[in-house]
Amino acid sequence: MMRNRQIKLPNAPSYRGVTLIVVIFLLIILLLALDRSGMADPVRGQVQSWIAPVLAWMRTGSFSLGQVSSPITDVATLRAEIAALQSENSQLKERLIQFEVTQLENRRLREQVRIEQERPWQLVGTAVSAMTPDSGRQIIMLAVGIEDGIQPGMAVIAQEGGQPPALVGVIESVGPQSAIALLITDFSSSVSAQVYQGEGTIAGLVNGRWQRGSRIWLEEIDREVAFAGGETVVTAGLSARLATDLPRAAIPANVPIGTIESVRIEGRSQIAEIRPYVDPSRVQYAWIIVNAGD
Repeated sequence: MMRNRQIKLPNAPSYRGVTLIVVIFLLIILLLALDRSGMADPVRGQVQSWIAPVLAWMRTGSFSLGQVSSPITDVATLRAEIAALQSENSQLKERLIQFEVTQLENRRLREQVRIEQERPWQLVGTAVSAMTPDSGRQIIMLAVGIEDGIQPGMAVIAQEGGQPPALVGVIESVGPQSAIALLITDFSSSVSAQVYQGEGTIAGLVNGRWQRGSRIWLEEIDREVAFAGGETVVTAGLSARLATDLPRAAIPANVPIGTIESVRIEGRSQIAEIRPYVDPSRVQYAWIIVNAGD
C-alpha cells in the first residue's frame, strides 16, 4: 500500500552539456598550440565560426554549469526518494498490522457480547498464552488471573467455526495475572454431564481420555438407555459433588460439551464416545465464566 510518487531520472541534456564543455576546452587548447607555432591565422577564422554559435548559446542562458552537476544531484535525489518510500512502506505495514489486531479484538469482543446476550453468563476473555501437551497433562495457560476475578473451578469455554460455545476446561490454579486450566480431554478431568432425551435427562460423567488415545467419554450410563447417536451432551452443574481434588462448584449447568458419536456396553453400564464441539488442543482464545447468573 504505497502512494504513487514521481521519481526524477537524469535528463539527457545534462550529458550533452558536459560534452560541449569538453569540446570547447579541446578547441581552446588547439588554438593555443597553433598560435604558438604561427599556424593559427589560417584556421582561426574557421575555429571562431565553430565556437561563436556555442558561446552565443551559453550567453543566452540556455546552458548553465549547474547542468553538469545535475546528474550527481539527480542520483542523490533518487536515493532520498527511495529512502522516503522505504520509510513510508514500513510505516504502512506497521499500521496494517495494528489494524488487523484491532479487527481481531473487536471480533472477539462482539462474539463475547453475543454469548452474554444469549446466556446468563458473565465472561472474561483471554488469549491462550501457552499449551503444554508434552508435559503428560492436557493443560493451557491463560493470560488472566486473580486480578481479573478468576478463581479455581471456573469453567473455560471456547468456540470453533459455527459450533456453539462449549466447555474446553476448568481453572485449576490461579496467579495474580495468569491461570492454568485443565482441559476436559486430560485423563484426570471428570465433569458431571447430562443428555436431554424426551422429557427427561440421562446423567453421566464426562471423563478425559487423551492419555489413552481418545478424547472424552460419557460414562456411568445405565445400559438400558438407548442412544440414536448425535445427541447433545451438556454439563449437569453437579461437579461440586464429585470426590475429586479439583473444585468444580463454579461449572454451571447446560454448558455444551459435544455430541455422542458411538456407544458400547461395558459391564452393567454404557460408555459413549463424545465428539467435542471444540477441539481443546486448538484453542487460541477462550472465555472464563466468572458468573453463571444463578
